[in-house]
Amino acid sequence: MNRSEQKKRAIINAAKTEFIENGFAAANMNNVSAAAEVSKRTLYRHFESKELLFEAVLSIVQEEIERKGDYPYHPDQTLEAQLAEITQREIEVLYQNYGIAFSRTIVMEFFRQPELAKSVSQRLYRTRAVNGWFEKAIADGRLVADEAQTITSVYISLFQGLMFWPQVLDLNEKPEGAELASKIDTIVSTVIKAFSPNH
Repeated sequence: MNRSEQKKRAIINAAKTEFIENGFAAANMNNVSAAAEVSKRTLYRHFESKELLFEAVLSIVQEEIERKGDYPYHPDQTLEAQLAEITQREIEVLYQNYGIAFSRTIVMEFFRQPELAKSVSQRLYRTRAVNGWFEKAIADGRLVADEAQTITSVYISLFQGLMFWPQVLDLNEKPEGAELASKIDTIVSTVIKAFSPNH
């Protein structure tokens, strides 16, 4: 990265921390510029408003996730084992790339700006990668649905209900060990049973 790109990335990293600590509404651009060690003039040259900076943070996180690529489909392996591994990786994306603290900030901002929610809500999950895997399972005749997006929507609803909303709303800690394995099994078994050709 050249010097300008380095400053831009420093601003984005500082902004993510500021949004997590203070929420979007109370986030202060002075704090961001100080933490990034850039002038306010430099900050506003890269990002004209706090809204644009917030969207840039989301975009950078999403780009990092997308670079990890698609989920491979293995016709010689069980769907259960493959989908369990995918779910484990999705959990890592949620907790490591976004983090529950930042996810909570995003949700709060969605309530304040419904139009923003419409444009970026799907960024919380790698729906394209998950959907691509379901498309391959359908093509292989091992899952049945008019379109893969139907299965993806059910999968995401289960994933959100067990791994996202309870934690974002501060109801539960991140599940670990046997509890985590049980939740993954619930997601996987429910989806596969619902869309099995023998269902």
